[in-house]
Amino acid sequence: MGRMDGSSKMREATTPAKAREMTQGEKRESLISRLQVAIYVVNFIAVCFVSSVMAYSLWSVVGRMEAAEFLRNVKIRPWKPDQMISYSILGYLAFVMFGSLSRKCEGEWEELRPLFLEIEIVACIVAGAGMNLAYNGLVLVMAADMMRGERGGNQKLMFGLSVVILSTVLDFDLVGERFFMISWDMFLAVFETDMQAVLKSIRSILVSTNLVLFIWYTALLIQEEYRERERIQSLNGQLELANRKLKSYAIEAEKNAEVRERNRLAREIHDTLGHALTGIIAGVDAAVMMMDIAPDSAKKQLEKVSEVAREGMTDVRRSMNSLRPDALEKLELEDAIRKMLKDMGETAKVEIVFDNQVHPLNFHEDEEEVIYRVIQEATTNAIRHGKASYIKIGISKVDQWLTIAVKDNGCGCSEVKPGFGLKHMRERLAMLNGTLECSSESGFLVAANIPIRWGERN
Repeated sequence: MGRMDGSSKMREATTPAKAREMTQGEKRESLISRLQVAIYVVNFIAVCFVSSVMAYSLWSVVGRMEAAEFLRNVKIRPWKPDQMISYSILGYLAFVMFGSLSRKCEGEWEELRPLFLEIEIVACIVAGAGMNLAYNGLVLVMAADMMRGERGGNQKLMFGLSVVILSTVLDFDLVGERFFMISWDMFLAVFETDMQAVLKSIRSILVSTNLVLFIWYTALLIQEEYRERERIQSLNGQLELANRKLKSYAIEAEKNAEVRERNRLAREIHDTLGHALTGIIAGVDAAVMMMDIAPDSAKKQLEKVSEVAREGMTDVRRSMNSLRPDALEKLELEDAIRKMLKDMGETAKVEIVFDNQVHPLNFHEDEEEVIYRVIQEATTNAIRHGKASYIKIGISKVDQWLTIAVKDNGCGCSEVKPGFGLKHMRERLAMLNGTLECSSESGFLVAANIPIRWGERN
């Protein structure tokens, strides 16, 4: 009970720990998802802000009739204000949508992932171009998408190259002037100095916020991946330990099987040889006594001994081949028992009475073999050790139990000390969850109780 209570306490202590671990994992995953959404939102605000400032700047230039002067200061004709806003916002939304689709591509849709990636890159470039490359925070969104997806080495390499390409394409200093883009400062030049400072501060805050969220997001992903690796290593360790225990158990089970097989063979040899030799010894002793008085009777007795010896040899051979006793192979259980007792009585010159109250004696093979062997061993012991001249064997049924009682008038003993025969009888009965009781009063009594599987065979 102490061990069971201890196991219960251990389970109770372990379960909340696992629950807490699962809850923390779910919280981390939820936080990572929220951070990714926050990155999307911050970048959407940044895209709307930058494109709106540029569009407002152009509207302001046109409204103040300063368009000619503005065009002299730039090297390219700018897009229309409404085009700037629509290209920037719609390009960003398409970028986010196809990025989400690319992450979710699994199974049959796996082949569409490269296509979605290409569309995602094009949409990102369109959004950046709509803002005249004045904001390159979209590169971090792309990197966040790449890090979140559970992809193989080739796919991660492809995403890494995509991020490098986007970083280059959306860099105004590298690309903007070559393609005659209008700088952010040129759009701000139409505003008052104080307003320029405010607008620059807002843009800087958005860029910094995006960067902080990305770093936080990256740190959590790295931490989650590290913990996942630790969990996998722990599971691998547990699996290796379980494999070692399984191997050890298999070796132990094999040894136990060998021991059980040796014991079984020992029981078989003891039962067959012991029974045969007891009958032979008793028959030869009787023949020796009758040799001078009644030679013809002695001759008949020796013939009986010869028959018993041949049957014993057959049983030994069958035991070595793990088969049932020869008598059970040829006869029904009751007929086999009666034949065995008749031969033993005639050979040993012992009166044996068999009283069977259960009809028919028709059970499963393992039950029949145990019943036969118990009666055989108990009778053999009565003749060999008890020197009995009278043996009564009874079989009866009480509820689901079959009772076998073997009573002799032999010398008995002052104290019952289980020998090889009694030990093997107990082992045979234990295989059927049966019991064996012995007593020594005016002879010797062996009582076996077997829970029979009464069914269609009875």
